[in-house]
Amino acid sequence: MKTKLATLLLSLAFFGSAHADVKTLEQNLKTNYPDLPVKGVYQSPVAGIYEVYTSGRIVYTNQDAKYFFVGNLVDIKQQKNMTEERIAELGKIDVKSLPLNQAIKYVKGKGERTLYIFSDPDCPYCQRLEQNMVGVDNVTVYVFLYPLTSLHPNAEKVSNQIWCSKNPSEAWTNYMLNRKLPAAGKSCTSPIQKNIALGQKLNIDGTPTLFLQDGQRISGVPSDAKQIEALLQSVK
Repeated sequence: MKTKLATLLLSLAFFGSAHADVKTLEQNLKTNYPDLPVKGVYQSPVAGIYEVYTSGRIVYTNQDAKYFFVGNLVDIKQQKNMTEERIAELGKIDVKSLPLNQAIKYVKGKGERTLYIFSDPDCPYCQRLEQNMVGVDNVTVYVFLYPLTSLHPNAEKVSNQIWCSKNPSEAWTNYMLNRKLPAAGKSCTSPIQKNIALGQKLNIDGTPTLFLQDGQRISGVPSDAKQIEALLQSVK
């Protein structure tokens, strides 16, 4: 009994120490790098080295944040890229919390699977994604219009025009595949600004960004319809 109690106390002491170290590092980062958008700080598998999650990536540093290491942490024995695994884990979201009333919905086939996409209508990679989606069946897609005006100055205007059209789903597909913008209709209340705020909250800094049903994040465009299909099938 004494042995178990001693082990428990030792574990609690270690946890308290590790927690304190993380708090110290968080404060050092705020003090030394106030403009660094830190989303989280965690103990890495390597003693004395910490993970700093920022802008969808991980960098490594020591407790006083004097040195930074950029690259992949690899477990040679298990043949695992631990950095990639952690980025995937930290990038997951709860898709049930997504406000689907702010998205354009289209259904292909039975629509038994679900894909959530943050997309900019004037982003070439987003256009390529929609071309690839032509070859994908049995999926319900929710498109959150997410114009990156710093790259595409006209994208917000186009997004609003698509959203306010008589058939936003049809207008979206027609614009992305054929570059045909619907005729300007009456102005309406669009969710574009809400989508931008949502995307920033979810740390989305590029388009397209996709989320699978299990919350897994895919940044960038899958190479073809087969890769999209493989991603959809990977959800258990």
